[in-house]
Amino acid sequence: MGLMAPGSRSALTRPALVGALSSALLLTLAQPPFSVLPLAFLSLVPLALGLASLPPGPVGRWQATLLGLLFGVAFWGFALIWVPLEVGPFFPWAYSGYALLLVLLGSLFALFGWMAHFFHKTKAIPLGLALPLAWVGVEWAKAHFPFGLAFPWLGLGVTLTDWPHFLGLAEWAGEEGVAFWLSGVNGLVAGRILGRGSRRKVAPWLLLGGVVLLPSVLGVVRARTLPLETGPRVVVVGTHVPPELRGSPAAAVLEAMAQVEEALRGFHSGTIDLVVLPEATVPFPMDGQEAIEAREILAQMISELDAPIVVGAFGRADSEAAEGVLTNSAYLLSPWDPQIQRYDKSRLVPGMESGSYRAGSGRVTLKAGEWVVGPLLCYESIFGGLAREGRRAGAQLLLNLSSDIWFGRDNAGVGSLFLHQHPAHLVLRAVENRTPVARAANGGLSFLIDPTGHIISEVIPPTGGVTVGRVSIYQGLTLFSRTGDWVGPASALLCILLLFVDAGPSMRRRFRRPRVDS
Repeated sequence: MGLMAPGSRSALTRPALVGALSSALLLTLAQPPFSVLPLAFLSLVPLALGLASLPPGPVGRWQATLLGLLFGVAFWGFALIWVPLEVGPFFPWAYSGYALLLVLLGSLFALFGWMAHFFHKTKAIPLGLALPLAWVGVEWAKAHFPFGLAFPWLGLGVTLTDWPHFLGLAEWAGEEGVAFWLSGVNGLVAGRILGRGSRRKVAPWLLLGGVVLLPSVLGVVRARTLPLETGPRVVVVGTHVPPELRGSPAAAVLEAMAQVEEALRGFHSGTIDLVVLPEATVPFPMDGQEAIEAREILAQMISELDAPIVVGAFGRADSEAAEGVLTNSAYLLSPWDPQIQRYDKSRLVPGMESGSYRAGSGRVTLKAGEWVVGPLLCYESIFGGLAREGRRAGAQLLLNLSSDIWFGRDNAGVGSLFLHQHPAHLVLRAVENRTPVARAANGGLSFLIDPTGHIISEVIPPTGGVTVGRVSIYQGLTLFSRTGDWVGPASALLCILLLFVDAGPSMRRRFRRPRVDS
C-alpha cells in the first residue's frame, strides 16, 4: 500500500516510493565520506522520475509533497545519524535536536517536492529547469533559517569536494551555482529517460553532454592556469584531548599543551611563518588567571619558533550587559607585537553554544606578520558568506579551528560520517574564493588546502599529530568574493514569482496531460 492523498483513494505508487528512497540512498553515497563521483550527476534521477510520474492537479501535488517528505526524512535521517549516536551521550538535547532537524528538513524537502511538481506539471517547465529551481530554492532557504537555525550542511555541491577540479563553477557562482548545475543535470537525465519519442535524437544528448562537460572542463582549465604566488609556510597541529576531560578544564589544557609541545619539538626558529592550533585549546578566557600557565607555554613557543601562533580559547564579551558571558574566540599571539589580536565566533552552534556564548560581530581578519588570515571557528566553515567576508577584508589564508571530539571517537563507523562531512565544506570555501585553507582540529581531521581545493599536506587523523606545508596565494578576488551568492536568492525569488505568474498556454501545450478530478 502507498501513502494516501487527502480526499482521494489514490495512493503513491510503488515506483514513486522506490524512486524517493533510491535517491535518498544514492545521494548518501554521493556525499562524504563515500563520494561516489557519478552519483553527483545521477542521484536525484529516481526522485525526478517519481515526481514526473504523478498526475497534475491538487492530488498530484499532494503526492509530490509526500514524496519530497519521504526523501528528505530518509536522506537526512541517515546523513545526521551521528547526532543522536555520537553527540547524545555527551549532550542529552541531541536526541530532541535530531528529531527537530528531521521535522524542519523533512518539511523543506516536502516543499521541494510540491514546487518541482507544480513547476513541471502546472507551469510546463522541463525537468532540467524545474528540478534545479526547486532544489536550489530549498537549499537557499535551509541556509537562511531564522532564529539561529540556518543549516547549510551537505548541500548538493559538497558531493564534488573529493573532485575539486570539477568545482570550478563555484568561483563564479558559489556553492549554490554548483548545486544548480548538478540538479539541472539530474533533471535533464530524467527528462531524456522520459522523452520516449526523442531518445534516438542526437541533439538532446549533445545538450546533456555539453551541460555536464562544459563547467567541468572550465574548472579543470582554470585550476591548471590559476596564477598563484608563494605564500607562508604553515604548521597545523591536531590534538586529541579526550571528551572525558570536559569536566576538568585545568587537566584538559595541560593535556593540550603537552601535545602541542610534542608536535612542535622538531621545528626551529625562522623555518615557519605561522602555527595553527585547534578551537578551545585553552578552555579558559585567555586573560584569566586560569590561563596563565598556558599563556606562558605559548609565549615560550612563540619565542623559540619566532613565528606567530593562532590558538582557540575563550574570551569575555565586551558589553557591560554581557558581563560574565564568554565568547568562543581565536587569538593571534605574535613575537613581534605585544598586542594580542582576537576574533570572536559569530555563528554559534544551536543547542551547544547559542545559550552559553555571545556571538561576535567585530573583526574578521588577523594580521600575522606580512600575512593576513581569516579565522572560521568550527561550524562557521559551512557558511560561504563568512569566508567571503574574510577574503574581502584582505584575508590571504583562511583558518578553520575546530573541535570535533564530541562528534566521533574514531575515523571509522558512524563517527566518520561527521568527521568527513564537516571539513568537506572547506574545499568549497577554498574554490569559491581561490584562497588556501589551514584546518586544525581536536579529535578531527587536520590539513592544508590550496586555492584549487586540493589537500596539499598530510592529513592528520583524529588521534592528533602535526603537518606542515607552504601554501600558495591568489591575489585577485573571484566573482563570488565580489558579489557573494546570487544563484541562491535568484532561484528562491524565481520560485516565488512562478507561484503567481502564468507560464502561458504555449508552454502548457507541450505536455498532453490527462485531466484529474480533484
